[in-house]
Amino acid sequence: MTESRRILKRIFIAIVYLAVFAGLGTGGYFLFRPASVPQITTPTIYPIEIIWSQTFSAGPDLYSAAAKIKNPNTNFGASNFNYSFYLYDENGDLLGVPTGESFIWPGESKYIILGGINLTKTPTKIKLQLGEPVWKEIKNFKGIDLNLENVSYGKDRPGSGKFFTVNFTTNNNTPYDLSKVYVSAVVLNANDAPIAVASTLLENLKSKELRQSNIPWFSPFPGTPNSVDLTITTNLWGSSSFIGQ
Repeated sequence: MTESRRILKRIFIAIVYLAVFAGLGTGGYFLFRPASVPQITTPTIYPIEIIWSQTFSAGPDLYSAAAKIKNPNTNFGASNFNYSFYLYDENGDLLGVPTGESFIWPGESKYIILGGINLTKTPTKIKLQLGEPVWKEIKNFKGIDLNLENVSYGKDRPGSGKFFTVNFTTNNNTPYDLSKVYVSAVVLNANDAPIAVASTLLENLKSKELRQSNIPWFSPFPGTPNSVDLTITTNLWGSSSFIGQ
């Protein structure tokens, strides 16, 4: 065998060994490589926005605290959250911290109203603090067919015992009976600034029921009423039927 043939044979054998070892290495990598971990994308949930908060006189030493809030998330609602109104006097002294709890639909703007707050001094500053919401995902939420109709409002006649009343008809056009429906009323002046607030709870509103209701003010409030903003809501998570829509 010539020297050149010996060299070619050695090169061939080296290539064969190289191919075998490369194959073994590649097979071992695919056999023993760590399993890939699936990437889980966490959706971004934005905090509830506070549009405004304010106190209102509701009678002698009696006040209401209210705020307008908005949920910027269109696929997430909060089944529950706590809130606290911090009320201060003109000197910055804390007068009281009335608290409550509420909920909010995906994309909803609503009012939080707490009435019947007894204080011996007039609150001049207010701060609303929201607790951590219990977020629930509802994809493609299209709202609830729950409406307010035939809305009218105005000052009552002298001697009626009422200063101002908002009248309305609630229309539960859903296929579900609702145990609790919340209606909030904010009276606005000509500059669309809130001058009075009140709310009511409608219980056991049957499916397809039309119910006439009203929200009265028994004590005068300052300013001249120009319009009324009414909102209606119910807790989606109070009925599993809503979530299945």
